[in-house]
Amino acid sequence: MPGGAFSVNDIQLDQSNQLYVIKLRLCNDQEIQKGFYKKKIFKGDRDAVRELFSDMGTSTIVHECSDLDQLYNHMIKLFSSDKLIELDYLKAMGSKNFENKNFQSSIHFFERSLALKQEILSSDDRETAELHYSIAESYYRLKNYHQVIDFCHKALNFNSLLPSDIIMAHSYLGLSYLTKADWNNVDDISLAKYYLQKTLDIDSENQMLGDAMLLDIYQALADINEYYDDFNSAIDYRTRALDICETNEWTDESTEIKENIQAKKLYIIETEQSKT
Repeated sequence: MPGGAFSVNDIQLDQSNQLYVIKLRLCNDQEIQKGFYKKKIFKGDRDAVRELFSDMGTSTIVHECSDLDQLYNHMIKLFSSDKLIELDYLKAMGSKNFENKNFQSSIHFFERSLALKQEILSSDDRETAELHYSIAESYYRLKNYHQVIDFCHKALNFNSLLPSDIIMAHSYLGLSYLTKADWNNVDDISLAKYYLQKTLDIDSENQMLGDAMLLDIYQALADINEYYDDFNSAIDYRTRALDICETNEWTDESTEIKENIQAKKLYIIETEQSKT
């Protein structure tokens, strides 16, 4: 029986009824001969699909369901088993579990995605980098900072992440090095300062960071500069943090930061007076 191939036109979540919708297009003979089917497609039986097309009166298959597992099972039944189907399913389940705050499960699915990706031997570095980044992000939520550092470095080494992921990877590295150091490892503190400052440098060009993340970074850099006895720089970062808190009306944080700034200013004055 002649072979067939199907290209994915679109996969969406219909918010109105919470149904996943996947649209597939049958590749023609010319596309198949040119190797189009090698580019992220699902393989199936052409005669069976033509019968479906005839029944539906359309050149596009639309399949709806409310659960990713159910969607995957329908796809496997409709088409012959394909590793690309499995890869997309595993990535989707990783994202689904991350959104539901099931971070250990999200790591499980993303790691399976990564293993399958390596088995397929795909040359898509961006997808591999994004999987490493997704694993790092889940580990960050679990406060497993050693793993965050490991997977962020692996993700960045591909030099193919999207700008939004690049900046977040740097911020995760900086905050993870600082937390892991527990103020006992000078090298980790130095690396934390480097990556946090690098994060701000990247953000100055495109302003992608939200106020909550900027607040964490400013506070962390203030702590680091206090560690190095650079109190003027620490006050500068606390002042930036205070501006964010006041803009967002975060009262508790504002009060705490104001007290810290006043204490450091008083310390600087007393230190200068003791020298005279």
